[in-house]
Amino acid sequence: MNNREILKTARSIGQKLAIKGSRWSIAAFLLLGVIAAGCESSGTVGDGLRPDDNDIVKTVENIDGGGLEVIVENTFSGRLQQSAAGYFEDPVYGTIRAVSLFKPSISRATVDSIFEGDYITLKLSQSVVDYGDTTSVSDFTIYEAGELWRGNELRYNQEISIDQSTPVATFQMANEDSIEVELSAEWTDKFKSYFNSISSSRDSTYINEFPGLAIVPSPANSRIHFFRHLQQTDEEERETEFIVYTVNPDDSDEEEPDPIAQPLTLRDWGASVIRTNEPDYDSGIVLHNSERILRVDPEFTREELRNKNIVNASLVLTKNTMQEDLYPSFERPELFSIRAHEFDPVPSDITSEMFITSAAYNGLVDEGENTYRLDITRYVLNEVFGDEGEGPLFISLQAVNGLLYSATFYDETAAEDLRPRIVITSVD
Repeated sequence: MNNREILKTARSIGQKLAIKGSRWSIAAFLLLGVIAAGCESSGTVGDGLRPDDNDIVKTVENIDGGGLEVIVENTFSGRLQQSAAGYFEDPVYGTIRAVSLFKPSISRATVDSIFEGDYITLKLSQSVVDYGDTTSVSDFTIYEAGELWRGNELRYNQEISIDQSTPVATFQMANEDSIEVELSAEWTDKFKSYFNSISSSRDSTYINEFPGLAIVPSPANSRIHFFRHLQQTDEEERETEFIVYTVNPDDSDEEEPDPIAQPLTLRDWGASVIRTNEPDYDSGIVLHNSERILRVDPEFTREELRNKNIVNASLVLTKNTMQEDLYPSFERPELFSIRAHEFDPVPSDITSEMFITSAAYNGLVDEGENTYRLDITRYVLNEVFGDEGEGPLFISLQAVNGLLYSATFYDETAAEDLRPRIVITSVD
């Protein structure tokens, strides 16, 4: 059996599986190597299996405007790997005001009691990634939140009220790995009353009454900081946490003893991130990992493609950096990847389902071409050879991890080599 016959056999198997509605039609093409291994004559391993370059054909399926739709829906902003805090008037993607929200744990695993004279700090561990003018210094005021909130329910563009009647602390932040901010004695006493309580309803009372803290940026700031909640390596500093400092009552030294630091983890955390003054996007496809995703519903030339031995298919988006390049002094979190989800049926809360569901396809950036490619071979095989097809793909940026990613991609009105497209590779 020669290579051409092998490819025809694999294609035939793939068509039969796909027509039956199998989502595993791509598996047929994995048989290629097995069939070839059993049919080739002796010689160098792999000899004769590579198709001649002249046999490789690339077909470009452009996606017209009807197959592209930007969906604006807010995803979750709480209990993520980072929490945003800051203020930045981004000339490309709008003004962002981010308020971090933190609530300390009342677990006695590391702290037994909080005594008179003890004080509490908030240690903010900063991510190496930030957004805006990274040479600037940011001013913050810590207040109590003005309402109860739950991290696992927070969403982007959901405003949480703030009780600005009594500041708990003020601080500045630039490029420090971490800083500690001492919290007011009034707030410490209030928290201490919940922490030291011996009531059987201690935990539920705390959850239902104590609003936690809000890290509020000055509107004069020009930078978004991100506070870490997960250690990436053992060498890194601890994540953001509260610290209780207490004097050991058994210390009998004549000199004033040094206070003992006892870490107190976060019970809950999140961010209230509001985007305003967003420009009108007259052209291009603008996506944010926080609230803008792309629905792709391509139309294929099925009859033509069914006569091809499809071995690969990639969805390609090309990034347009012209607007971002106008402001070289501003930094943004670097976008390394995009991902695609597919649903049947399409859920009513699409961002929620995307948050809890693993992506069907992932693609990395080709920095040389400024393109992002998703290997969607299985999707195309089922679209071309299946009875029902696959439905739309939902494209989002990198991850929902607390960082703020934004990107502009060329749309269907751009030059042909820049448009959203599906590149299908086949072998004659």
